[in-house]
Amino acid sequence: MSRMAEVGVEGRLAGLDADHEAVLDARAELINDLHGVAGAQVMDRGVPAEGVKGVAAELVVGLTSAGGVTALVQIVKAWLQRDRRRSVTVTITENETGKVVRVEGDSISNDVLTAALNGQVQLPASEGEPTA
Repeated sequence: MSRMAEVGVEGRLAGLDADHEAVLDARAELINDLHGVAGAQVMDRGVPAEGVKGVAAELVVGLTSAGGVTALVQIVKAWLQRDRRRSVTVTITENETGKVVRVEGDSISNDVLTAALNGQVQLPASEGEPTA
């Protein structure tokens, strides 16, 4: 089985609650885009919700190759550009040390997100990709 790094992705729309229909539609759009990525597995996980009973769905992208990192960056950037109200938080947690890197914003540069992911996510190159 290949190694997998997990990256949390939370998309938001300014001024709207997380359970608003427009936010849910935007989230579904992001999930749909991510499902088409080779080297990425998309999962919804229940996590304790802040200030309410029950759990909220956390979107987790499991990356299994360096190509998945590149695709995630491109999809997040394209998703943000579709609506100026959108913002995203990408959280990378290093399993061995517990170190957390969070990239958050409504206009995230490809270079910043790529550097954050590559600094934390050590994955084998996809077939046909050059290795560092």
